[in-house]
Amino acid sequence: MQSTRRTLLILAAVLLMVGSVTALAQESSIAQGQLLKVDANAKTIAIRTPQGAQMQFSYTDDTKVTGADESVAGLATMAGADLTVHYTKKQQDNVATQIEVKKKQ
Repeated sequence: MQSTRRTLLILAAVLLMVGSVTALAQESSIAQGQLLKVDANAKTIAIRTPQGAQMQFSYTDDTKVTGADESVAGLATMAGADLTVHYTKKQQDNVATQIEVKKKQ
């Protein structure tokens, strides 16, 4: 009886840890910068942040785009545009979930 209870407690602790790791892996981050390039074949975009760092993001058909004909293809002719990219980390990749093109003022 006591070993069954201990096993259930250990199992519950493991499930909580697995759930926490999954939630952390899906945590969204935000990057801002100027669009450098779009590679439609590789499904990637690159930006330069205000600090001068270059960041690359992959995108999917589910990536939401606002301010550029509502698609990543609309970004192809917008080099230099200011972007805000919402993304998640999947292993070593930054996967864009939303790309916002800032309107020029």
